[in-house]
Formats: sequence, structure tokens, C-alpha cells
Amino acid sequence: MNNQDVDIGVAGERMVEQYLQTIFNGETIKETMRGEGVGALDFQFKFRKSFDPNSYFQVAVQVKTGNSFGEWTPSKNRFRLQNIKNKHLEKWKLSNQPILLIWVRPTESRLELYWKLITRKTPLETLSVSKNHLLTPASRPEIERLLEIQATGAGTIAKITTHNFETTPEIREWSSKKFAKIKETHIGCLGKVRISNYIWRHLTRVTRPQSHIRDSLTVLPHIKNFLSIPPHQIQTTRTIDCNVNGVRFIKQKILAIYRDIRFSDKEIATVYIRLDEKIEYSEDWKENNLYGFKYHHDVKAESIFRKLSKK
Repeated sequence: MNNQDVDIGVAGERMVEQYLQTIFNGETIKETMRGEGVGALDFQFKFRKSFDPNSYFQVAVQVKTGNSFGEWTPSKNRFRLQNIKNKHLEKWKLSNQPILLIWVRPTESRLELYWKLITRKTPLETLSVSKNHLLTPASRPEIERLLEIQATGAGTIAKITTHNFETTPEIREWSSKKFAKIKETHIGCLGKVRISNYIWRHLTRVTRPQSHIRDSLTVLPHIKNFLSIPPHQIQTTRTIDCNVNGVRFIKQKILAIYRDIRFSDKEIATVYIRLDEKIEYSEDWKENNLYGFKYHHDVKAESIFRKLSKK
């Protein structure tokens, strides 16, 4: 009798391929057989953009399987990734392609897959992932945003000329006319973002200081210009994550930060745009289903404001 030993690394790669193909409805292309080559990559993954059906993303994938590749750090509330060969890190640093690093973590009850997107700008001295970086259908929007930002490259905004009004009613009337022309679903570096009355109501709520209302309404007509270029920094904070009748419901706040923006009424300022993101998907998404799984994703603009940059 011949017994076939299970290679945990091969099993991890197969699981990652299955997860990615199911979540993104994409295709994988094997780089090498396990143990061959020196490319420090396992396979290529190509999938259609959710916000632009005529375009594709392609990302290199490296899989690490086993508990030895990660350690929980209570003080940081994150997993620190470790035991990755230095020659792999060097090859990733020199690559002109983003790398999706997937860590397959075995636990007593299940396997957990965590993801980390690595680009030329990623500090490789210390790699870590949070518990929110589990590879699930909720990962797709964030991975797509990061890939689009990476692919787009740096952008600039010319000096913004504002109004000469001083009172809230005057600025409100001026901003309202301009806002009516930009209410739509905008496609840019952060994907599809709905610009609707939701952001107007949020910015003009009665509990908000009048000075903040005037300042936000001054910059609001230019929101599409900002959403069209990569932010200097992006932060995603999960506020709700629950299961309701077999459906996973996730709500997140996305903060996009744009630095060194020039305005005619102020000196250089930093502009902050906050987006409200909702994701719903069926918990049985991993089950073999010819018809896929239920998935809903929506992003809408919630707030925009600016702060005078420190000299």
C-alpha cells in the first residue's frame, strides 16, 4: 500500500485559489510547481473590476500556510507575519507588480485566511494584519481600492478658487446649485461612490457648528476632483459586523486624506473625505454553488471637510 503524504503548503495554495476564484469570479495561473523556480510567487490572479466591467486587475499571489508564519501581538491587536525568507522580501520589493500575500492559519475549529497587499511602498521590515483582514467577500472592495490606487499613481489638484460669500445662507445657496450638478455615482480611484443628498443632509445638520457647515459646503462642489485621484492616505474602520439569518452584514467608514491642497481663501489645507460602506453576503458563500452567492455592496459619500495644514 502506498500512502500519499499531505503537503500542507500545496493544500493551502489550493484553498487560496478556491477562495479567490469564488470571491472575485476570477482565474488563477500557476507560476511554478511547488519547490521550483526562484520567483517567490505561487500564482497570478486575474479578475474583472467590479466598478469597470471592461477592465481587469492582475495581481501576483504568494501563500504561506501554517501557524509558524504569524504570531498574535496583544499590544498591537494584530497578527505579526514572520518567518518569511529575506530573498522573498527582496524580490517583492523589486517587483513592478503588487503582491497579494495570503496567510493560511490553522485553528482547532477552522482554517482562517488573512490577506496583505504588498506594493513598492509597503514597509517590509514588519508585516502585520488585523482580524478584519480575513479573506471573505467583504475583502473584495478594499483589495480593489488598494489595487486601483496602486495602478493610478500620484495625482494633483490645481489651486481651488472658492466664493467670496461670508454668511451661511449665501454659501448654502451657492453650494446647492453646484451640488445639484454633481449628484451621481462617481467612478474613480475609490471605486463607485454615490454622491447623494445623504452627504448634504449630514453636512448641514442643525447640530453642526455654523463655521463647519460653511467650510464643508465650500469644498463640497469639488468632491469629484478629489475622488478622481489617489488619496495620500486611506483608513478603513469597521463599525458593524454581524450575522442576521445567514447573511453577514458589515458596515465600514472609509477616510480618504488629501494633503497640501491649495485654496484661494486659505493657505495650504488637508482635505478629508469620509465614505459610508455597506457589505452584505450570504454566510454559505464557500459552498459549491453553480449560481454563486448573494452579495451586495454600496458606498456613499458621507462627509467632506478641510483643516489648515501646519507650517
